[in-house]
Amino acid sequence: MRPASLSALAAFLVVFSLTAPPTATAAAPPTELPVQVDGTSKPIGPGTTLSTFTRVDPNGWLRGDVLTADLSDPRLTVGLLTPPHVGQVQTVTQMATAQHAFAGVNGDFFDINNTGAPRGIEVSNGQLIKGPWTDPQPWRPSVGVDTGNIGRIVNAYLDGSVTLPSGKFPLDGLNQEQAPPNGLAVFTPAWGTASRAFYNVTKVHELTVVNGIATAHATGSGAGPIPDNGFVLAGTGSDADLLAAVAIGAPVSVTYAPKTDPADTFKALLGVRDVLIRDGQVQTLDDTALNPETAVGFSQDGRKMQLVVIDGRSTASRGVTEQQLAYIMQQRGAYNAVVIDGGGSSSLVSRDPGTPNVWQRNVPSDGVEREVGNGIGLFAAAGSGRLTGIDLRTGDKVFTGLHRQLKATGYDEQYGPADLGTPHWFGADRDGLVTGRQPGAVDVAVASKGVTRSGKIEVLPRLARITATPKTVSLLAGQTGLVQVTGYDAIGDSAAIDPVDTRLDYDRSLVSITPNPDGTLAITPKTAQGTGIVTVHVADRVTAFGVTVGLKSEPVTGFDDVTGWKFSSARGSGSVTAAQGQTGNALRLNFDFTKSIDTRTAVAAAPTPIPVDGTARQFEVSVNGDGKGEWLAALITDASGANSSVYGDHVSWNGWQRTIFTVPTTVKYPIVVRGVEAIEATRSQYSGQLDFDDLTAGAALPVAVPPDPPVIDPLVREQSTADGGVAVLSAVTAKALAEVVASHPKFLVVDGNAAASPSLTDLQQAKAKIDAAVRGRFPVYYSPGKDYGPDWASVFGPDHQTFVRDGVRYVLLNSATGALRTSDYGQLASLQAELTGRVVVITYGITDSNERRMLDEWLPHNAQVIDANGAVRVERDEGVPWIHVPTAPVGWTTATSLVQFRPVLDGISITVGTDEITATGAQGTATIPLQYPMSVTWSGSRGVHIGDAQCRWGDVVAFDPSSGAYQRCRPGAASLTITANDASQTVEL
Repeated sequence: MRPASLSALAAFLVVFSLTAPPTATAAAPPTELPVQVDGTSKPIGPGTTLSTFTRVDPNGWLRGDVLTADLSDPRLTVGLLTPPHVGQVQTVTQMATAQHAFAGVNGDFFDINNTGAPRGIEVSNGQLIKGPWTDPQPWRPSVGVDTGNIGRIVNAYLDGSVTLPSGKFPLDGLNQEQAPPNGLAVFTPAWGTASRAFYNVTKVHELTVVNGIATAHATGSGAGPIPDNGFVLAGTGSDADLLAAVAIGAPVSVTYAPKTDPADTFKALLGVRDVLIRDGQVQTLDDTALNPETAVGFSQDGRKMQLVVIDGRSTASRGVTEQQLAYIMQQRGAYNAVVIDGGGSSSLVSRDPGTPNVWQRNVPSDGVEREVGNGIGLFAAAGSGRLTGIDLRTGDKVFTGLHRQLKATGYDEQYGPADLGTPHWFGADRDGLVTGRQPGAVDVAVASKGVTRSGKIEVLPRLARITATPKTVSLLAGQTGLVQVTGYDAIGDSAAIDPVDTRLDYDRSLVSITPNPDGTLAITPKTAQGTGIVTVHVADRVTAFGVTVGLKSEPVTGFDDVTGWKFSSARGSGSVTAAQGQTGNALRLNFDFTKSIDTRTAVAAAPTPIPVDGTARQFEVSVNGDGKGEWLAALITDASGANSSVYGDHVSWNGWQRTIFTVPTTVKYPIVVRGVEAIEATRSQYSGQLDFDDLTAGAALPVAVPPDPPVIDPLVREQSTADGGVAVLSAVTAKALAEVVASHPKFLVVDGNAAASPSLTDLQQAKAKIDAAVRGRFPVYYSPGKDYGPDWASVFGPDHQTFVRDGVRYVLLNSATGALRTSDYGQLASLQAELTGRVVVITYGITDSNERRMLDEWLPHNAQVIDANGAVRVERDEGVPWIHVPTAPVGWTTATSLVQFRPVLDGISITVGTDEITATGAQGTATIPLQYPMSVTWSGSRGVHIGDAQCRWGDVVAFDPSSGAYQRCRPGAASLTITANDASQTVEL
């Protein structure tokens, strides 16, 4: 079903959505078109490609996966993915694997947490398996592929009858958990053993029929196996009396078939939630919630099918409304389209060419793949196994002097597995191992049985440093963690380190470590508890990561004071009160779940979020249970601001018992606890109470990991010079502005906060002060910051602009809100085209990680980004420097071929130790260290060597400004002077 979280009042399951068909006149399409950020596409089966896309629009970011299938390809078949029985659920991966589909998506809404039965019709391989819901919520709209291999959208019906000794009667249901108040439904062996209870029906009579003869009566709904040669008839309301009157031994028969409007015969057909596009017309849809979604679209001739899954409920992909999804499908060329189940159910799986197994491609909002009622599968006939193509994976990059293992997989004409034989490698050794000889692009290829596949791999300069991610792996017994070792060259270009180049030192009694085919290291515990350090050696570079096994218990709350805790509920009522606990007081959650049979929740929310120390892998709490089966959850918020539920046990016990909630591995630490929750997802109706006491967190054991050496970027000039260049000043003070003017720059960029506020008066005054200081001696450009408002452009000019100086293209962007999208969406339309040649992007500060990745994707390799976001430093994304400049009054920046971060100081102090010299600068009452990355000028008297701390002939003192280390080489007078703009200090050594 669509919602993935049951953690708050607004986050409950949508049960009915097709009470009326969508109207044909749609709302106006979005006026601002989305910007496509990136995408991939590759064939994965006959007539089928898998593609991905990332796009941004004014509402946020979207990520999607698409299966595009040519239904006219005779090698391709579309069918239903189903669990073994209708009343059962499985993941799409499980169903596709069991039925040998090479790709698939989730299907119809289903009876979540109950029978698992889909809402709509099911036709599989031309056979009717299940009927659609009827009264009081019809589930008619359906999607499928007919016997002519045409994709169609129809309304589906059950056409059936029941013949009893008393006459012939309409059949109202087939293998479904819904029936009209007065009607007849049949359950066949395909239903399985799930409960046969109906929604909102109390009077039921069942009649078991074997070999066409009535064999048993039962009052009420049953469960359990249905005879292979029989069926169970269920009558509701007045029709219950009809069945009760049938004598044992009487003949009973049932006939049924699917019926569609317009009429057609289908190979595969299943129910849908809403129609998005009908005959080229986008429908008007009233769903306003943003969710992950799954859609099916067809071309006008029905020969091209698209299965689209859009991720949601994350910062990487917000999700869509049905209306937004409709326009996306229209933009992708769909003439007819529907939305099926979404939310945590949305799932797309596929294989890679030449591999037998499918795996999930999208990112499920639950954090794990959800079990669902059915799906749509793509099938290929068994291939010949003869090699017709090769999928070559190069790993893209390798460092000079290191290695990269190439991987080749053979596939046949159906893209299924094929024997590669003994391949011949080009550009690699006989085993496909590439050695980086010298920087540059290298052609590689593999050939076998007359088939060749070529590729390229980039050889980076020699390795400068390595790091392991994550720096600490926290495991429980039976779990496996993954670590990626990544290398960097001197300018920050990165590549994964191949395990063949890795040497590990670690305690082999604590864990075992094995390389995975993708180059990651798999860490598996060998003991129940312990900590250790893994030291990684790659050539002459070293890094380390920590491993912890087991947990230590940390208190979170004892619920001793429940003042301020608040009750909320979905489809229920109740309260929060104090109760006697095992140790002091407890929190009592009182609730009434008698008003509905749909999913109900009872939430006790803390007055303020409760912080949790350390890396909490699980929570444990004492619960005084009532044995009624409530599903327990703890409500948390992680460091990214994402709210989620940490699910625990069903309350199957009476009295006090400790119960555990396992925290998903996807959360970002630290986390806070917002409350506790009881959920009733079955049709049981009752009132009750649960007491909660002594909530603790199972936190990972602490381990001290040696830090990696500090990164000194070669772009930063530590020894300041007086050269001009481009001056960048973020926030304006009179002293900083005067220093900028005195440096005679080519031009100045005021990167945000030229004014104290966005008021017109402040903006005009700020502009006048800057003009008065500069007096036209060089151009001044402006990029908006917190001073941005409706009058900003009228004072400072365009909020984004591009100009060229000395062969360099400067692109000034508006990121006043922390994101380009929300500051001025219009600047994104032409941005990628502007990022060509030698480019310097200047913007106030992009805090949206998606936009940062977008720029990294679009920027040429010789580009630079200058912003005023975060700590002063240069950091690298795939070699592209992000220059984070200081804001006044801390300092300003000069950018030429190198970067100088120039502090604005009131004075300087120097401290001389036994083997170290340090300097600090005074800025009012604050001080800053005058060392990397700040740029200052160190000079010395005769005999003072400045550069490193190694003595040379004639040196009196050798001093390394980067580290502060110094060494006296021989007796003699010596002095050091440090200068930063107009501040200076000298010390005698």
